Amino acid sequence: MGERLALVIASQCDSLNLLSFLPKAAHEVAEALLDPEIGACVPAVPSLDTGTLIDPTMVELDDALVDAFERASDTESTLFLALVGHGDYANDDFYFLTRDAQYPPDSRKSYLLAQRIKELLSRYSLLDGLVILLDTCHAGIAAVQAAERWSRIVGAAGKRFEVLTASDDRTAANGCFSLSLAKILRSGDPELGERLRCPDLKRVISGHCPAQTAVHLAFDGTWLTPKGDEGLWLARNASEAWQPLRGNPAAEEIERLTEGYRPTRELRDVVSQVLGGARCVQILGDRQEASSLLAALARPAVAGRSVPLDFLDAVLFATPGQTVEQLAGELARQLARSVPGFTEVNRPDLSAFDRSVLEPLRALDRDEPIRIAIDGIARLARFDRERLRDSLLELVHDASLDWIQLILTIEAVDPWPHSSVVIFPDNLVVRLPAEVEPPTIGPPVITDRGTSEPVAEEEEVTEFDLLELLRFTKLLGPLPVAVLLAASARSGGPDRLPILRDELFTQRDNVVRPGAGTPDEHVELLGLRARIGHITRVGDYQGTLAVLLHAIGEAAEEDLPSQRYAIANEAELYWMAGRKADAVHSLETRELGVPVENRERWAHWAARVADSVGEDDRLAIICRARHATWTGKAGDPALAIDRFQQLLPVAERELGPDDPETLSIRNNLGWQLWELNRFDEAREVFRELARDSHEALGPAHVETIHARHLLAVAEGKCGDGPELLRQERELLPDAIEALGKDHELVAKIEHNIVFWSTEIDAPPPALHEHRRLLGQERARLGERHPDFLDIWFTYALALHRHGQSGAAVAELRALLPISLEVRGEHHGETAKIRAKLAAWG
Repeated sequence: MGERLALVIASQCDSLNLLSFLPKAAHEVAEALLDPEIGACVPAVPSLDTGTLIDPTMVELDDALVDAFERASDTESTLFLALVGHGDYANDDFYFLTRDAQYPPDSRKSYLLAQRIKELLSRYSLLDGLVILLDTCHAGIAAVQAAERWSRIVGAAGKRFEVLTASDDRTAANGCFSLSLAKILRSGDPELGERLRCPDLKRVISGHCPAQTAVHLAFDGTWLTPKGDEGLWLARNASEAWQPLRGNPAAEEIERLTEGYRPTRELRDVVSQVLGGARCVQILGDRQEASSLLAALARPAVAGRSVPLDFLDAVLFATPGQTVEQLAGELARQLARSVPGFTEVNRPDLSAFDRSVLEPLRALDRDEPIRIAIDGIARLARFDRERLRDSLLELVHDASLDWIQLILTIEAVDPWPHSSVVIFPDNLVVRLPAEVEPPTIGPPVITDRGTSEPVAEEEEVTEFDLLELLRFTKLLGPLPVAVLLAASARSGGPDRLPILRDELFTQRDNVVRPGAGTPDEHVELLGLRARIGHITRVGDYQGTLAVLLHAIGEAAEEDLPSQRYAIANEAELYWMAGRKADAVHSLETRELGVPVENRERWAHWAARVADSVGEDDRLAIICRARHATWTGKAGDPALAIDRFQQLLPVAERELGPDDPETLSIRNNLGWQLWELNRFDEAREVFRELARDSHEALGPAHVETIHARHLLAVAEGKCGDGPELLRQERELLPDAIEALGKDHELVAKIEHNIVFWSTEIDAPPPALHEHRRLLGQERARLGERHPDFLDIWFTYALALHRHGQSGAAVAELRALLPISLEVRGEHHGETAKIRAKLAAWG
C-alpha cells in the first residue's frame, strides 16, 4: 500500500514585488502535512527532507515535480502538491512564476502549470490520486483552466484529482490561504469530520479569508463532482472534540451517522436516564435511527447541549464478521486511554472479554461512572453474539461494578434465525418513534455436501463485478481493500490499487469505505435493503466464493487487516463452499490470540462438524482433539487429559492406531501429563509413542523426531539428565538430516544439548555455545516467541551455575517484563522467573 507524499513549493519571481509571507507560509503548510499525527505525509522528493522547495528556477521546479510524480507512480502513492507565491495568466493560460521566470509570462520562460501537470499525469499514471493546493496571484484562473483542460487527460487516465485554491481571478498577495490552511490543519475544527477534506476546508478558509473566493474542483476520473474522493483527505482532525475517537475504527461511521444530526427528545431521554444512574439503557428502534442516536452520544459537538462533553468512555460499532476477541481488544484500547489505571490482565484461563475488560474493571478502585456504548450486537455471527451477550450480562449483574453503565442499541427482529434479541432484565428501554422494519436479508442458506474431504475450487468467475462481490461479502462485514484488490485482479478487474480506488470512487453512491486512503481501508456495500434481495443459495455464488477465498489467502500473507478478516471469516467461507476440511485447516492455521477463545471456538466447531459429518468422521475427531488441546492451553490440563483419554479409543478405532492424528492425540496426552508434573506417566507415553511413530511413519518423519525429543526431555524431568543428553546427542544428526539445520525442532534439540552439557559436563566452552545459541534464536524467533523465552531462561540458569549470579539476575530482570506481557502474570514460567529472582536477587 502506497504512502502519502507531499511537496510544497514557494516561489517569488525576481521581476515582481517581494512576498513578505514567504517562505514562512510554505514551511507551515509543509510542517502540518508532514506531521505524522496530522497530515501523515512524507516528503515526495527525498532530498527535500523538509518537504519544501524554496524559490526554484524553472528547471529546478520541473525536476522536483518529475521526481514527485515518478515516485508517487512507482509506489502507487497519493501526491499532495502545494504551490504558493507568484502566478499570473495570459490568454487564459495560467503560469506559476519561478525565480527566473519572464514577466509578462509566456511558455518559453514561464512555467505553464496545467499543461505540465497534464503531461506528468499521462506519463506517471499509477499515482493514487492527486491534490493541488494553489495559493498564488490570480490562482483562480488555474482552477477554471483545470476544469477545461485537465478534465480530458484526467478522464482518460481515470485519475482522482482535486484542486483547492482561494483567489478566483483576484490578487492573493497576503498568503491568507496558506497561513489559514496550516492553522486549520494544526488546530482542527469540531464541526468538521474525523478527517479534513478539501470540500470542508473550502468553506472554512472562505471565512478566514473574506477578501478571496475559495474554489474547489474534484474529478472522479471522468466528470467534475461536488465532493472529492474520501481517500484524498488532507489531515486528521486535531480538534479536541475528535480526540476521544482518535484511532477508533468507528470514527468515520460516527461521522457519517451524525452528518446533519439534530438533537431529539429520545437523545435527551437517554442522557437523562444515564445521568440518573441507570445501569443499562437500551435504544430500541429503526437501525439507522438508533445507531445515529448512539453516534451522537459519542460526538457531543453535534448534539448541542444535550450531551455533556466526554459523556462516553468507550464506544463500539460492531460489524458482521468481527470476533468477540477483536471487540474486547478495541474496548480495552479505548478504556486504557480514557480510564486512569486501566490495564489488561493476561491470564490464559480467562476469556478475551474477561481479561481485556471485566477483570481490569474489577481491579479499579473507582466510584465515578464508566460509560460504555455498543451498537450492532445483533449483526454479529450467532456464536460471537451469544458470547458477547453473556459477557455483558455478567458485567451488568456484578454488584461490585454498579458504577459501570451500558448503553446498547437493540433490534426487535434479529437478522439471524433461531436466536433472541439481546435483552437485559431490569433495564430501561428508550423507544424511538420510527417503526422497526424487519431486515430483508439473512445469512446464506448452506447446502451441505456431506463430505469431509477438501472440495476442488469451482470454476472461477471470469468477469469482475464489484457490486456483486460486495453484495455477497456484506454478510461478513466490510471487506479489506487488499482482499478486494486480490479478488479483482484474479477475476479480470483492476489489478493495481490506484485503479481499483478510481473505480470505487465512481461507485461512491453504492459503497462506503471506512479508513479510506489508509492501510486499514475497508469497503462495504451501502443501502443493502434498497439495492439487493435475499441471498437464498450459496451454490449460485460458488465462483465468487472461489475467487474470494483465494484473495483472502493471498492478501493475508502480508496485510494485517486481511489477516484479521481471515481469522474471523475464512473458515466460515470455506464451510459455505462445502470445503469442510479446508474450513478446519483454516481454524488450525489462523488461531485467535486468547487460549480460552480458541477453546470456545473449537467447541463450537466440534459440535458443528459432528452434526454435519458424524461424530466418528476424521474431521470431527480433529476438531475434538483441537478442543482438548486448547482446553489444556487455557489452564485446565486435567480436563484436557480427560478429553484426550475419551477421544483416543475413538481415533484408534476409526482412524487406526498408526494414523498421524491418533499419534498426535497421544503426543498431546503426554504433554498434558507433563503439565501436571506427572513426569513418570508422561515418559511412558512418549516412550511408546516414539516406538510406534518409528514403526508407523518412519525414522525421518517429524512426528517421530518430535516424539524422540519429548522422550528425552521427559528423562530430564524425571531426573536422568545424562540419559537426556545421550538421547538428544543421538537424535540431533537424524533431525538435521530429516528436517534441515534451520528447523525449529532442531533448534530445540540443540538448546537442550547445550543446557544439559552445561549442567552435567560443565566445560567452560558450553556456556559460550549457549550464548551463541541464544543470539541465533533471538534473531530467528524474536524476543517475544515463547520458545525463545525458554532458551533465555535456561541461559540465565546456566550463568548462575557457573558462578555468574549478577549476570544471571540481569538476564532474568530483562526477561520478566517480556514474559509477563507474552505469557501473563499467572503462567508457570513467569512464576519460575519470579522465584529465581527472589532467590538470587
